[in-house]
Amino acid sequence: MDARRAGAEKGGKAMSEDNFIRFEGGTFKLGETGETIKVRAFEMCRFPVTNSEYEEFDPSHRVKRNKYSDQDNQPVVNVSWKDAIKYCQWLSEETGKACRLPTEAEWEYAASGGGKRKYPWGDEEPTPEHANSAASKVGRTTPVGSYPLGMTLEGLFDMAGNVWEWCEDWYSSCEIGRVVRGGSFGYGPGSLRCANRDGDDPRNHDGGLGFRVVRGV
Repeated sequence: MDARRAGAEKGGKAMSEDNFIRFEGGTFKLGETGETIKVRAFEMCRFPVTNSEYEEFDPSHRVKRNKYSDQDNQPVVNVSWKDAIKYCQWLSEETGKACRLPTEAEWEYAASGGGKRKYPWGDEEPTPEHANSAASKVGRTTPVGSYPLGMTLEGLFDMAGNVWEWCEDWYSSCEIGRVVRGGSFGYGPGSLRCANRDGDDPRNHDGGLGFRVVRGV
């Protein structure tokens, strides 16, 4: 088995240390706004949180699995922004390390290699082999790490497609929703750009919406 895919199948209590990648941080321009942002060093999990990982925190979530995500190693869906925050708080207590959702800037910085890439894998236009998007015609989530061609140079999987990912920030100054990033299995290739952004009601539970975890360093 490819070592990268083997990593995707690692689960276990409170996430293993080798599932986190360190980013030293730096200054870059946020793609959609052109705003210059300084990002401090952080660590990001290689994969979105899976059903089995989330259900270590909330076993009752198992009944919320649906046709879009019903396997242990598929990304958890039907979790609100507040659910994701609570998971991060629990994970912090379990591991003794401060875990949280990524800021929008951290997410894009990690996906784009500090603003150097159009897509997580580079500047090559997406194909169905790069990510689980509508063009792939899968129609549901896939186990995390299933698209090695879409992996970032740093080793992050599923930063494009599979599920939208909650971020910490408000989508706009009007506070109508929280930022979501990355696109999903139900959205077209245009959503896969590192700079692409959208927003959602933090109370929303959706079959194409999950999250991943970062830690401060």
